[in-house]
Amino acid sequence: MAPLPTVRNEMYPAYVQNTEKGAQRMRYAVWNNKGGVGKTFLSFVLATEIAKERGVPVVLVDMCPQANLSEIVLGGNGMGSERLTSLIETRQTVGGYFDSRLASPHGETGRETEFLLDAHVINDKLPEGVHLVAGDPSLELQAQVINQISSQTLPANSWQTVHSWLLDLTTSCVEKLGSETLVFIDCNPSFSAYTELSMVAAEALIIPCSSDGSSARAIDNVGSLLYGLQAGSHYGAANFSGRAGQFNLPLPRIHAVVLNRSTQYNQKASKAFTAMFDEIQRRVQALREAKPDAFVSGGPTFPDVPDSHSVAIVCSHHGLPLYAVKPGQYDVHDTRPQVNSEPLERYRKAVDALIETI
Repeated sequence: MAPLPTVRNEMYPAYVQNTEKGAQRMRYAVWNNKGGVGKTFLSFVLATEIAKERGVPVVLVDMCPQANLSEIVLGGNGMGSERLTSLIETRQTVGGYFDSRLASPHGETGRETEFLLDAHVINDKLPEGVHLVAGDPSLELQAQVINQISSQTLPANSWQTVHSWLLDLTTSCVEKLGSETLVFIDCNPSFSAYTELSMVAAEALIIPCSSDGSSARAIDNVGSLLYGLQAGSHYGAANFSGRAGQFNLPLPRIHAVVLNRSTQYNQKASKAFTAMFDEIQRRVQALREAKPDAFVSGGPTFPDVPDSHSVAIVCSHHGLPLYAVKPGQYDVHDTRPQVNSEPLERYRKAVDALIETI
């Protein structure tokens, strides 16, 4: 395969200018420092619905060592797990790409798009245009190596080039598939080295939250870990934000804070959920006052996405996109959960409202 055009470091300042002018954002990270808020399923739903509705290529990048997103995309529980195991063994994963970068840490390999899978061909339940860069448990071990290489004093831009590995990969994928391609990066809650690479690769950030105090605190953690506010400021240029600034690497801007999995009454979040979401919004506003350039122009939005109930279980188990789910019973292991029409339609409408902002 012929090498694709190289993404040069001098392109980054132009990217900053385009973002500041409000250019369309194409690469989204779905991340929250708290686990269990629905990042993986939301990534899957957004990608498959957009590919179906708009007819544009979409790339899902699984940057969680658990690789749950990859299992869903590859066919769901069981079949998806077997296919993922085969990909891990043959190193046809994001971990395999990082393996190749160990031999070429400061320059692209020309093999970037070899790790891009046509998900529709593998799982024909998905719409055409959905692609996957599969996850890999080896990300945990590779994080240590990434830290070691990026901390080298020579060459002087080691931190920059190593932290741009995923940016190199996603940029090459977009160049191959076309300029309308959207990228969604499903991130692990931990702000480990592989999450740092995800932040460098992303232009915009979607933060799913659940209605609890941990999600409210997680907003503060986003400010600290990603943007260097509060506790992060004590480390000066040594923190992630400071290092990214040294090398003119732009950080993603917050596009949406999704009030996810809410329990609703009369088509609105219940009082208990509303009270906690009010606190989350208050902390987001405090972050915006402290760091206004961390947000998209006019943003963020606060979509209220209700609990998907059995829908998420059915979609995940069968590798089935949301638009293909019908009311009725589905086999899930030794049970038959029921998908009811009213919560299914309510969830679809909420997802559609979020997609309209992307």
